[in-house]
Amino acid sequence: MRINITSKLFIGYLVIIFLNIFLFVIVNKTKDITIITNMLKTQNEIKSNLMRFSSLHNTQEMIAFSFERAGITESVDNFRDVLAELVILKDILRTQISTVCKKNSMLSQKTDITLTDYSNTMHDITLLNTVYNALFDSVVIARTPGTSSSAKRVQSYREKMSESHYELSSKLNSSLSNLEKINNSFIREVERRVNDVRQVTITIFVGMTLFSILFGFFFSKAITNSLRRLKESANKIAKGDFDFDSSGYPNDEIGDLSKAFFNMAVDLKSAQEELIRSKRLAAIGEIVASVNHEINNPLMIISGNAQFLELSMESYPQEMKDRVKAILAETDRISLVTKKLQQLKNPVSENYTSSGEQMINLDRSS
Repeated sequence: MRINITSKLFIGYLVIIFLNIFLFVIVNKTKDITIITNMLKTQNEIKSNLMRFSSLHNTQEMIAFSFERAGITESVDNFRDVLAELVILKDILRTQISTVCKKNSMLSQKTDITLTDYSNTMHDITLLNTVYNALFDSVVIARTPGTSSSAKRVQSYREKMSESHYELSSKLNSSLSNLEKINNSFIREVERRVNDVRQVTITIFVGMTLFSILFGFFFSKAITNSLRRLKESANKIAKGDFDFDSSGYPNDEIGDLSKAFFNMAVDLKSAQEELIRSKRLAAIGEIVASVNHEINNPLMIISGNAQFLELSMESYPQEMKDRVKAILAETDRISLVTKKLQQLKNPVSENYTSSGEQMINLDRSS
């Protein structure tokens, strides 16, 4: 299977991108931590408002006690003013509690912290405060001049107010205590999630670092090793060694380059052999021209004189005639050799002696 260098790099980048996807998890965890932190700030505001509510309610109790004892009408106005502040404070508390519950539902990773008692607690506090205010109104009405009232009725209302005040104070104290526990739970949750984010971040960082180092090392080593082999082969080719081995290279652009080097080596080797052959033929041509010039001219003289002797030797002994004929035959043989040298096209060498000396076979080379 062919995988290009670009594809290898792309695969490496894909793996790094895949590791980066885990950073999205960290972002989500960080988002949850931000939400929890905002919830803690809101709960601190709830705590302050509950303490303010408790303080205002205690003020109401002091005003009610003062009114019961002295019957000062300004106390009723003061009580109403405090009640107006309490109504505003109750609306603020309901909004803040709703905000905390909504943010808790927005967490991508839910916590084990339960906030269902928030609304019930606020409902009980509102109900007890409403009962307390109604009892105070009853006391005011009972003490209004011209109304039939008795000390027992006023005392009864005051006892019920005291009970309502005690229950409301207990409820507020319980809410503050529970709120403190919930805050501590959220703080522990934040610490846990911060530790999780730290561990995930370290893991991803180490993973990305190791993968980048390993991928870069092996990828660069594979490329540099192949390029080093190509460089060494190029040096051998430059020195005339055309035996190039194209095996062992990766099936990518470097592999294509190695095949191109192999084809180049084959072409250079063929070109070199052709050049050597051409030089040999040129050298042989020069030798043939020299041989023809240096041998044929004396040979023609020898052959002409031998023919002249043959024509003028009719009265000579046969042995003399045979010797002249032998001279003519050898000159013809030499002339044939020079003609074969002129027709030499593709020299074919063969062993001349057993010692390994070579000679050109003129019959096979013509």
